[in-house]
Amino acid sequence: MKVKSLALAFMLVLTPLAQIARAQPQTNPDQSAKIKTEVAKRIANKKNHVNIDLKNGDKLKGRLEQADDNKFTIRQDKTGNKIELSYNDVLKVKGQGLGTGAKIGIGLGIAAVVVAVVVVVALRNFDPFEGGIRVP
Repeated sequence: MKVKSLALAFMLVLTPLAQIARAQPQTNPDQSAKIKTEVAKRIANKKNHVNIDLKNGDKLKGRLEQADDNKFTIRQDKTGNKIELSYNDVLKVKGQGLGTGAKIGIGLGIAAVVVAVVVVVALRNFDPFEGGIRVP
């Protein structure tokens, strides 16, 4: 009896989660506008190396080449093929490589290590009684 109750409880909890996982992303005009703005900004700033997640689940890596009002073109890294994509087909566009925050964090981490090494070396070589103790 306990096993049946436990199985029923799991089914009641997991059924809505399975439906959420299977749900397809809806086409959102605002999302398409955000994608269009992101693509235009990346092309203008020459930060065109991107990862693209499509609404059908596919992922593309490549470089943005050109964009217009309804679509944009990407050249895939591995194959060199040009692919034309509609803004409505794209779920997310994100840049490849490290962001500015990550670069600043790495720089601060390196600076902290250098300071720590200098402090350790200075403390090891510090001897306040090097010349002996003089009593006047």
